[in-house]
Amino acid sequence: MSREKKYWKSEVELSNSVDITDLKHNEFQEKLPIDLEMSDELVQSSTNRRDFLKYLGFSTSAAILASCEGPVHRSVPYVIQPERIRPGIANYYATTMFDGYDAANILVKNT
Repeated sequence: MSREKKYWKSEVELSNSVDITDLKHNEFQEKLPIDLEMSDELVQSSTNRRDFLKYLGFSTSAAILASCEGPVHRSVPYVIQPERIRPGIANYYATTMFDGYDAANILVKNT
């Protein structure tokens, strides 16, 4: 009993005919040039998948945190308060929203 497991994808591969094995070996006639260039670098690389995922997660979270800004908590009081603006009373504005082909009338409530 061999320790090497043999996996197959179809019944044709299971029957292990000579035609199929010849086709498997001749499926790709020559290696791609990029495979030849990168294969030596990848074999000698000491980075494994786990380290790659750590670095990827760290860089993604750092980019997300760097893109977030804190809320601006500045309020400038009125020197002369406009007559139509009263604290606690909502203001309503009529406007339109245009969506490429259609326009819709909207009543906006500003509190």
